[in-house]
Amino acid sequence: MALSFSHVLLSTFSCAILATMRTSWLLYFLGLDMCLFFLYKIARRDFFYWANFRGIVRLVGSLLLRFCTKFLVNFTMLIQMRHPQEVGGLPFLISILYSVVGTFGSVHLYANHYDGGNSKIDENTLHLVVGSLFAMWFISILTFASVIKRKYLHTFYDTVTASTYNRDWYLRLREDQDDVKSDLLLKHPDMYSRWGDQHVMPWTLNNWERWEEEKPIWFTDSWIEHVPNEYIPYDWRVKYKKTKGRVDNPKKRRGSVGVTELLVGEEER
Repeated sequence: MALSFSHVLLSTFSCAILATMRTSWLLYFLGLDMCLFFLYKIARRDFFYWANFRGIVRLVGSLLLRFCTKFLVNFTMLIQMRHPQEVGGLPFLISILYSVVGTFGSVHLYANHYDGGNSKIDENTLHLVVGSLFAMWFISILTFASVIKRKYLHTFYDTVTASTYNRDWYLRLREDQDDVKSDLLLKHPDMYSRWGDQHVMPWTLNNWERWEEEKPIWFTDSWIEHVPNEYIPYDWRVKYKKTKGRVDNPKKRRGSVGVTELLVGEEER
């Protein structure tokens, strides 16, 4: 609580100082941070948000949700947002450092470049305020670091993407946890294209006959509809084509690269 509160004060103070001088400086400060974050996500093929959106809604929704979570981290330091499916460990750490360093930078700019006449805040007063806020923030950081379990410290600087996290989660599941696996695939359809051929396809092809016989509660027409054709046994695919109007996946032209491939791409090694 104290950690988030102190970070809110630091971030708000720096923004207020920049806005007092020039609104454009504030926009540059916030915009640069946000642009670097999006470039990082795109470079890591980790742009799309984990929610199961489709079509243009997926692109727009991911853009808005990524923006909101990043903005939330900038001003609240909400530690839950370091999760790989949200901002991620390393971007989270960089965002925090960027905000703190930006506070001192804004004070320096104010002291040396702002000509506000009698309304200008005394430089010593500024340094006292910023120093006090930083001291409270730093003490909160040390307190938090002293009580957190050591095995979680790496999550604050990890470069693990959502896809890698989901893959590791999937591989940790037991063979009898079909319901959890099915739910994971439904929420994260990118798993099929990223590493599905290696880990998911054997699971679906080897168990499809049993699922059709046992009819588990999760094995619905809606779930089947989201499974790519190549992950369904051929005989059942033909049957679905006759009884449920299922169509074959359109063949992709060789050499063509769409937005999804650009923003998601292949699994990093």
